Amino acid sequence: MKKIIILMFFISSLTLLIGCSEDFLIEEPKDALFVDNLYVNKSGFDQGINAIYALIRSERTDRNTSVEASYIWKSGTDVAWGNYTFSTLRSFDIYGANLNPANPVIRDMFNLMYDIVNSSNLIISRAENPGVDWEGTSDAENENNKNLILAHARLFRAWAYRHLTNSFGDVPLSLGEIDGSTFQTAWPLEDVAVVRGEMEKDLLFAEEHLADDYSNPLVLSKAVAQHLLAELYLTMDDAARAELKAEAVINNPNFSLITSRFGVNASSGGTPFTDVFLEGNALPSDGNTETLWAFLNTLDVPGQAAISMRRTWKNRYYNITKDDNWAFSQYGGRGIGRLCHTLYVENLYEDMDDRYSEYAFDKFYLLEEGGDTAFTEVPSFDDWKVSDRYWPTTKKWDGFADLERVNSSGSFANMVYMRLAETYLLLAEAEMKLNKNDEAAAHINALRERSNATPITAGDVNVDLILDERARELHSEEYRRYTLNRFGLLVPRTQQYNKFTQITEREVLFPYPQSFIDSNEAPIQQNPGWE
Repeated sequence: MKKIIILMFFISSLTLLIGCSEDFLIEEPKDALFVDNLYVNKSGFDQGINAIYALIRSERTDRNTSVEASYIWKSGTDVAWGNYTFSTLRSFDIYGANLNPANPVIRDMFNLMYDIVNSSNLIISRAENPGVDWEGTSDAENENNKNLILAHARLFRAWAYRHLTNSFGDVPLSLGEIDGSTFQTAWPLEDVAVVRGEMEKDLLFAEEHLADDYSNPLVLSKAVAQHLLAELYLTMDDAARAELKAEAVINNPNFSLITSRFGVNASSGGTPFTDVFLEGNALPSDGNTETLWAFLNTLDVPGQAAISMRRTWKNRYYNITKDDNWAFSQYGGRGIGRLCHTLYVENLYEDMDDRYSEYAFDKFYLLEEGGDTAFTEVPSFDDWKVSDRYWPTTKKWDGFADLERVNSSGSFANMVYMRLAETYLLLAEAEMKLNKNDEAAAHINALRERSNATPITAGDVNVDLILDERARELHSEEYRRYTLNRFGLLVPRTQQYNKFTQITEREVLFPYPQSFIDSNEAPIQQNPGWE
C-alpha cells in the first residue's frame, strides 16, 4: 500500500524532477516543461490522475481550520451542530454575519473545485494528442488505456461540479484546457441545468469505460459513476433513471452489503456495520465488499495526509480522563469534538440497533486504566448546550495507524469514502418517488436488518422515513445539505431540529466568493440575500 501512496504526489512536486533535466537552463516556462514532459505516456497521465486524487482526498483534511473541510456541507443542518465551536465553524453552523462573500472557507472551497476542474480538463485535452504512448501492446489496449484515463478525469470533473452546483447553483462552466490561446478573464455563470447536463455526459462516459470491480484501489469502478448518476438524477427530479443507475450498482456482483463479521477485529466484539469502518478494513482487498470508493493513506511517505474526521467528530473526552495517552490508545485516538450529531439523531435509534451500539458510539470512558467510569449524558432539548464534553460520539473514524502517534489530531489510515449502503438509500428514494413503496421498504430493510433494527413496512415509507434512515446510517458521512435541498427541506428541518441555528432561506445557497466576483470581467449576480 505504501508503494501506491508514493504515487499520490501533488502535481507541483513533479517540478523537482523536471529541474534535474540537462535543459534546466533553457528559458522555457516551467509549466510548459511540466505539461510537455509529463503527459506524453500513460505513466505520466497516471501520475496526473493520482495528483487529482490527492486534491479530492483533501476534502477530509484540515485545509484552513481545525475541522474536516467538508463540514460546510454537513453542519448547520438537522443532523449536525458545532459542539466545540469557533468563529469559522460557526459561519456554517449557526450562520449569521460571519458567512458572507468574503468568507475564506467559501473562497478556498470554490478555488479547490476549479483546481480539480482545470486539472481534469488538462488531462482530457492532452489525452487527445496523437503522439501519446499509451503503453499498450495493441491498438485496442492503447484505446482502453486512454479511455480509462479519460473516464477518471471526467468523473473527477463531474465530482467537482457536483459540489459547485449544490453549493452555489449557477456556476461558470469550463470544459477545455486553459492555455495562452484560450485564457480569458470573463467567466459568466452558466445555468445549473446546463452544468448538470455536462456532469451527466461525463459520468455516463465514466460508467462506460471504468472497471466493473474495485480490485485496484487506484482504478475506480463504474459503480462510483453509477452511484453519482443516481444522486444526480434525483437532484434533476428524474427518479426513473435514478432507479436504473442505483439498481445497476446493487446488482453488481462485485459489491454487497457487509452482513457478517469480517476483517481485523472479526474475532472480537463488534458488529458487521462497525467492521466496515475499522482501520485495516477499508479496501476490497481487506474483505470490504461495501466500499465503492476509499481514500488511500499511510504514514511517512510522500503523499500522506492527516485526515481530520476523528478530530472533527470525536468529542473532547481528554478533558474527562486523567491519563490522556492511555485513553487515546483505548478510545481510537484524540478528538476535539468540533461537530456532533443533534438530539434529533440521538433519539432516532432503537436500543438494539447496531448503528448505536457500544461499538458504534462512545457512551462512557474510564477515567484512567482500572479507574472509575464516566458516562455520557444526553440532555433534554431545553438543557442542550454548546461545548458539551459528555456528548456521545461516533466511532466510525477511530484509528491512527501508529500507536506512537495517538496524541495526533489526524489519522493516516485508509478510509471508506463512498459506501453501497448509501446506494440502497438512493434507490429507496427513487422508488418512493415512483410509488414503489414495497420495493423501497425492502431496500431500507436490507440496512435495518443487518443492524438488527425492526423492519419497516411499505406503509411506513415517506420523506421523513427516508431522511431518518439516512441520518441513522450515514451520520458524519452524508452531505446532509445536499439531501435536504433535494427535498426542499433544508430550512424547515434545520429550524426544527437544530437548536442553535439561525438559518434562513438565504442559506439555501452559499454566496459566490467576493474574490471571484471582483476578478471576473463578466457581471455576476450574487445569490439571493447575499447582495
